[in-house]
Amino acid sequence: MINDYYKLPLQLGKVTEKKELQKCSLYDSISDMVHLIAITNFGECKHDESFGCEIWEHDFENITNSQKYKEKLITSIKATLNKQEPRLSNINVDIQIEQIDYMLMQRRIKSRIKMKVTGKLTSTNEAFLHYDEFFIGPLSYY
Repeated sequence: MINDYYKLPLQLGKVTEKKELQKCSLYDSISDMVHLIAITNFGECKHDESFGCEIWEHDFENITNSQKYKEKLITSIKATLNKQEPRLSNINVDIQIEQIDYMLMQRRIKSRIKMKVTGKLTSTNEAFLHYDEFFIGPLSYY
């Protein structure tokens, strides 16, 4: 299969040097897009304010009801994926939220979000699976 998709992050310095940008498969391209959506706050993408997800709207809030918060995140990510990623169908999102003691200079409790996205590649009907995890908030409890 010809790799017609560019790998993220784009290394635009190569363009000015007249070098080829790194390419990837359809599967990897979709996986990169899912990750990009998950780490982007609404409004960061100036040409489409609806690109991103709700995770970062609550980055510094104390999580009082983790189940309600988790459902909001699932709904937000799924809606954005349905809108922004037409190469993926039958999308399902699962999120787990954990409290982690994080030591750097001082003890902090951070929330780690583990995200699993499943679906089907629209063009081939192959199964798609993407795992991601990241920390939010400098201090959060539930």
